[in-house]
Formats: sequence, C-alpha cells, structure tokens
Amino acid sequence: MNTTKTLKDKITYYTTGRDKLKLTFLILSSMMTMMGGAAVAPSLPGISAYFSGYPESVIALIITLPSLAIVLSGWFIGMICDRVGKVRHLRISLALFALFGSSGAYLSSLEMILVGRALLGIAIAGIMTTTIALVSDYYSGPERIRVIGYQSAAMGIGAIVLETSGGLLASFGWRETFLIYLIALLFIPGVLLTMKEPKREDNTSGSQDFNKSKVEKKGLSFTQLAIIYISVFGVMLMFYTLPTKLPYLLQAAGISSTVVSGALLGIPGFISAFSALSCSRLYYYLKRNSIMATGFLLIALGFLIIGTVSGLIFLIVGLVLVGTGQGLLLPTLVGWLSEIAPAKRYGTLYGIYSVFFYLGQFVSGFVSQPIIDISGTYQMVFTLGGLYSIMMTAVFVFLIFGKKVHAKNKQESDKIT
Repeated sequence: MNTTKTLKDKITYYTTGRDKLKLTFLILSSMMTMMGGAAVAPSLPGISAYFSGYPESVIALIITLPSLAIVLSGWFIGMICDRVGKVRHLRISLALFALFGSSGAYLSSLEMILVGRALLGIAIAGIMTTTIALVSDYYSGPERIRVIGYQSAAMGIGAIVLETSGGLLASFGWRETFLIYLIALLFIPGVLLTMKEPKREDNTSGSQDFNKSKVEKKGLSFTQLAIIYISVFGVMLMFYTLPTKLPYLLQAAGISSTVVSGALLGIPGFISAFSALSCSRLYYYLKRNSIMATGFLLIALGFLIIGTVSGLIFLIVGLVLVGTGQGLLLPTLVGWLSEIAPAKRYGTLYGIYSVFFYLGQFVSGFVSQPIIDISGTYQMVFTLGGLYSIMMTAVFVFLIFGKKVHAKNKQESDKIT
C-alpha cells in the first residue's frame, strides 16, 4: 500500500464539502483574536485630544485593557470550554465581541469605554481559546500543522483588516473606529451551521498522530510548557509595541495621517500571514528551536532598524522583518503546544496560552512608558525591544547547541558501554 497516497486521500477527505466551510468559519473567527485591541490604535491621538484631561498612559488602556481582562479570565474560560463545549462558547464570544467592541462608538465617558474594553477582552479570550482548541480537536498530524499555519495567517490578515480599516474610519472621527468590531456578527451564522461539538474519538480521525500518543504516555512536560508560555509572552511584548507607540512615533516624525498610520500598522500583519503559511514547510528543513531562533532574530533586526534608522523606507523594512518573525513564531508555538497537550486538557492549556499571549500585550504599554519618560524619545522603546529580542534569540541558540552537545555526549557514552 502507498502510505503517502493513503495519507493524502485522508487529508483530502477531511477537507472537502462541509468541512471546508467549517474550516473557513473557524479561520474567520480566528481573525478576531489579533484585531481585538489594535483596531482603534490609529485613533489614539484623536482620543487623547478629546479626553485631554487624562494622561497618555490612561488613554493607552483602551488598547491594553482587553489584554488585562484576558489575563485575568483566560485560564478560567479554558476550563469552562473543556466542560460545557467549545462551539457554543465560540458563538457567544463572537456576539459579545461585536457588542462590547463597538461600545466606544456610543459610550460618552472614558471610564465606561474602558469598562467596555475590559468586557471585550473576556470575549476575545473565549474566541482565542475555542478556535485554537477546535483546530486541535478537528485535525491531527500534518493536517493540523497546516491548519495552524492557516489560522496564524488569518490572525495576521485580521490585524491588517482592522488596523487599516480602523485608520480609514478614524479619518471620519475616533468614535467611528469602534464600529469595525461589528464584523464579528457576520461569522456567527456560519459557525452555527457548520460546526459541531467534536467527540473525543474525532481527535484520532485523519492521520494518526503517533508523536502525540507518545507524549501523552510520558506525561505533560512542564519545562516545555514554560518555554512555550514565556516565548509567546515575549513575542507579544514586542509586537504590541507597534500599535501602542508607532502612531506617536509617526506623529513626532511629521506623519499625522491616520490612514497612513493604519496602513503602516497593517504591514506586519500582512507579512506575517505569508510567513505563517510557509512555516509548515520549514518543519521539513529546520528543527523547532532553529525556527524559534530565526523568528526572534528577525524581530530584533526589525525593531533595531525602527529604533535607530530614520526614513519611511527603513521603517517599512523594519515592519516587514517584524511581521516575518512573528509569522514564524506563533504557529510554531501553537503547533508545539498541540503536540504536548492532552486532548482532554486542550481548553485549559490553550486558555493559559491566551493568558501569556495577552499578558505580553498588556505589559508592553507599561514597560514602554517609563522608557519614553526617561529617554524622551519613542525610538528608544524600539531599540530596547530589539535588544530584548536578541536575548530571546540567544536562549534558543543555546538550546540548539545544548541538544547537540547532549546528543554527542550520549553517543560517546554508548560507545564506552
């Protein structure tokens, strides 16, 4: 029997007809997770002007507060998903995303807007946890890695759609920017019609995931979990500096157009989409730690260019490098977690993943502001971000050589015995 042909036939079978529609709406729902806080970033200067009595750090909460809500609720939402069902939770989360995301368009006080942003974060936590867990439930083996690439690409495209659309809507007024969140309402009927709660046996449909079986027998590796969670925290700590500080950096450079700001902010998401799609192919040529080191190195180069070199062309180059690095890192981390996570704990472990994912976003605003206050420039934020990413690169380079040394020592030991 031709094993390759059999595997291909199974993959084709599980991605035709109704399943293709299911995959489409799963991917579209995933887009919402990266669009959450950053959509209104181009309108931050306008919001600052309208609420002039509030400091910039408070205005920045409009971007970062959803992340804090996710940090506080993500793990709990993951546990709920494991118990009451992921598909039902996804439908409810999409509706809440539209309701609370658009609340800034009609709420009058900054305090109430911030409450709406916090509730938006709870909805985003539900969307992110359920979509990632459903990918792991519905797919296995090579198909799962490919779908994770699609999902990560969709998240990048989601960032483009909301940030560029947000910039366009901000040209009419800062309140209009919040209306972009209503797009989630379009996806609810599709989720309702195409998705069913996966059964436990579905996890073994398609190609058999032998590596997964071995991992579950050996037990959960807390060391690997720690590396995954710390890494995703570092990625988002870097990436979320862009929507919170780049508009101000552009304003200082004389670029005040919200449309231009939104277009520039969309570049990393656009590039990360293509980078994520190529990630599954890289698995055939590079080890996981090599991909991680490469991703962090690209982000480091991008941030250092943004922070040290002036000029629009160099800024675009830096944003392209950051997007490429992010596109490599996020699907690699999700794929890694799907390999070591037991199926019965998908919701909980992906809920914790969402906690660290958005904790990086939330912390980025607070880390950036003291740097700006001390240095007096926004460039220093990106320069130090580049240095931090170099440190993360060094960690994975160390892991690469550490494994090689360990393997070599083991070979020598086997020869002696």
